[in-house]
Amino acid sequence: MFRFRLSYLTLLLSLSPLYGSMVTQHGISYHRNQNLYEHAVRAYQEGEYEQAITLYESLVDLKLDAADTYYNLGLAYLESGHLQEAEESFQEALAYNRQDYEASVQLAIVYKKGNQHQQAIEFYKDALDINQDLYEVHYDLALLYGEMHQSELAHYHFSRAVSLNERLYEAYNDWGILFDSEEKTLKARACYLMALQIKPDFFFALYNLGLSYKNTGDFHTALEYYKKAHAIQQDHLETMISLGNLYNHSRQYEKAIEVSQKALQIDSQSIHTLYNLANGYFGENQYEQAKGVYEQILELDSNIPEVYNNLGIICLELKDLISAEDHYQSALTLRPDYSSAMSNLGWIHYLNGKIKAAISITERAHSLNPLDPVANYNLGLYYLRNREPEKAQEHYQTATKISPADPYALRDIEDAMEKDPENSHYQDIISSFFQK
Repeated sequence: MFRFRLSYLTLLLSLSPLYGSMVTQHGISYHRNQNLYEHAVRAYQEGEYEQAITLYESLVDLKLDAADTYYNLGLAYLESGHLQEAEESFQEALAYNRQDYEASVQLAIVYKKGNQHQQAIEFYKDALDINQDLYEVHYDLALLYGEMHQSELAHYHFSRAVSLNERLYEAYNDWGILFDSEEKTLKARACYLMALQIKPDFFFALYNLGLSYKNTGDFHTALEYYKKAHAIQQDHLETMISLGNLYNHSRQYEKAIEVSQKALQIDSQSIHTLYNLANGYFGENQYEQAKGVYEQILELDSNIPEVYNNLGIICLELKDLISAEDHYQSALTLRPDYSSAMSNLGWIHYLNGKIKAAISITERAHSLNPLDPVANYNLGLYYLRNREPEKAQEHYQTATKISPADPYALRDIEDAMEKDPENSHYQDIISSFFQK
């Protein structure tokens, strides 16, 4: 599951105002072109970048206040997506004024947009050599160093950014992402919470907290944060997918179905959403609906072993053993070491009276996942049916340590006793592991 990083949104207009206020300061020749300059400024501010470019180029030709004009021309080129021309303009501005740190910043932004990260870093550093208090520059450097896996420098610049601007909630969020990538979970969550302290309705921090808790298995806390994120952005697909998954985990199947159906209105072919919906239907014992949705997933992608495995489980519930076996085999064809599908296929063999085949494939599953309670419970039952009580006891002992007195396992033993009444070992196992 991927995480959410805010793009560094700046042309540093707060630091770099267009120089319309300066047009009366440069003598009579500049005064004659005041209207032209103000027209260029106005065109830029109204988003008419191509017109602004034409006007600024006219001013460049007049060679009046070249540093400022080239700077504003560079901004117009940058906004219109002409990166090479923007680069040349900011370079010209710096040629006229090496102390123009704002031009260095904009040139760094140009290089960043062109994925020339090292060049961007160099010009950001030039800007900081002139003005160390540019918190936006520290923030962007932190992001760049993070992308380049230079964590120590990224941490330094995140720290500088938030020390210069303690309200910079976006930086706290992205700093949390860096900590999470380093598996420093507590520090990551502290950063997300700091972002929320500054801006309580900050969607990205809520989402990232949900993801952080989900990744550590704290589904209850994760669910609460995802619900808060969803309340802020109700059409955010990734949040809805996570909610569907967590509702299923907490057995709130109706809510999983509801949120998944809404998510499908946004993306009708989202496999993760369809998967959540199918699992919700299965949890509600609506097996035909679940089967239909799983089959819909396979129409979109026929190479998902989990879907075949789940279809096998549904077919088993619908008493269609032949289809169930086919689906388990399909799952194993795609993933030969899929232990759950092996265990499930073993159960089909058991129901068909093929005890030795059931033991063989379930032992393979057990070798891949020795602590799987289902495989151990099933092996215990198979060995009981095969008159090997010592092996049965060994597997029941392992299973009950992990999942004590599983009611489904007890029901399976009782069913086996009816079919095999002369085998006294069933009652011994029930007395040892299922009776208090």
